[in-house]
Amino acid sequence: MYEDEQDKYDVGSGEQFDDLVGLIEHFRLYPMIETSGDVLRLLQPVSGTRLRAHDIDRKVQEMQEIEDYQKLDNKCGFDGEFQSLKMLEDRHVFTNFEGTRPENAPKNRYRNILPYDQTRVVLRRRDNRPESDYINASYVRSSRLSDSSSSVQSSNESLDSVQSLILNSESKKAPPLVSKSLSDEALREVKKCLKLDKINGNLCRDVTVKDKTYIAAQGCLSNTKDDFWRMIWQEDVRVIAMITNEVENGKKKCERYWPLSGHEERFDGLTVKSISETHYEEYLLREFDVSDDKSCRTVFQYQFTAWPDHGTPGDPDGVLSFIDDINRRMIKNSQEADAPEQNILCVHCSAGVGRTGTFIVLDMLIDRIKTSGFNCDIDVHSTVKLVRAQRNGMVQNKMQYRFIYLALQEYIDGRNIKMRKKVYTSDA
Repeated sequence: MYEDEQDKYDVGSGEQFDDLVGLIEHFRLYPMIETSGDVLRLLQPVSGTRLRAHDIDRKVQEMQEIEDYQKLDNKCGFDGEFQSLKMLEDRHVFTNFEGTRPENAPKNRYRNILPYDQTRVVLRRRDNRPESDYINASYVRSSRLSDSSSSVQSSNESLDSVQSLILNSESKKAPPLVSKSLSDEALREVKKCLKLDKINGNLCRDVTVKDKTYIAAQGCLSNTKDDFWRMIWQEDVRVIAMITNEVENGKKKCERYWPLSGHEERFDGLTVKSISETHYEEYLLREFDVSDDKSCRTVFQYQFTAWPDHGTPGDPDGVLSFIDDINRRMIKNSQEADAPEQNILCVHCSAGVGRTGTFIVLDMLIDRIKTSGFNCDIDVHSTVKLVRAQRNGMVQNKMQYRFIYLALQEYIDGRNIKMRKKVYTSDA
């Protein structure tokens, strides 16, 4: 399928259509006939998944219209894109031998959610015991496709391996400040590519966390809390994003691995002390001092409490604020005198794939827009494939897949991220 300069769609048959819905309906009623006489039927739209960020409104509208026209066909729209991800799962050549070892099996919350051996976080061994290096957690690194004058590599060509996806982004010069003599319409267009700094009122590019790496982990079990804090200390993680409640629908989703407000607990040689706990409308922020016998670090835990298991929040605003707050904290941490050598964000829910994967994909794409502007190319489909190549099952269902599009649409539409109201803070 082709889209020409007049924004018309065709499949090389001569007919052109204003939108995908018209093209689909036409060829469902009047299928193409090959020279052999065989009827070539259009079963589902064959469209690219890459788009310009500022075109997301049109993309979402087209996907929704396609689904409305074909409600009984799960091969179309958001569902069709999501289902096509499964076709690529068998291409992965990664193994998960370590997760299936009998001595490691009790450390897995779910038997079918295991880290790849090639991307798993390996803990330093205790007493030379092989099983002591295992935790159900995976490194996830983002793809930074550079915005050069040449065309960006298509998602279908760039997903053969993880290495082919991790490209260096090119640095960009900051645009000049906007003159007040610009028309209102022109100013609105410029503001789409620039963010208004709420602190000093100057127009500037958003700052992103440099070389961010994610650790996608399962929620703690009672027998993995020590391992979790060993990982946080070993990897020098300063920010944790927790996207689950301890109990949901009567089921235990994550053991409490932190001390109650005003208390401290010991975890395998590490002391974790609660410093403060701040409650916002949809998430909590906890501050801890974590120390061994030689040094002390401050670790911040953000817990989003309004995201149902296997579902999505009703409104993307809360998640966007959550992501924004976390990134501001990571940027601030990177500027401290005792800043970590790497910017690592640990993200976990219960299984460490559904909500965790959705959060990571959304954060990756927002970072790309912040870095390259609203005229850059983004690709939800290929980004999900990227993270799935590093941890199996990331983004579990079509609702979560759809939510990524809707949250990006909310972000790109230029609506200011609403600062969440602080409910109260309790200091230790």
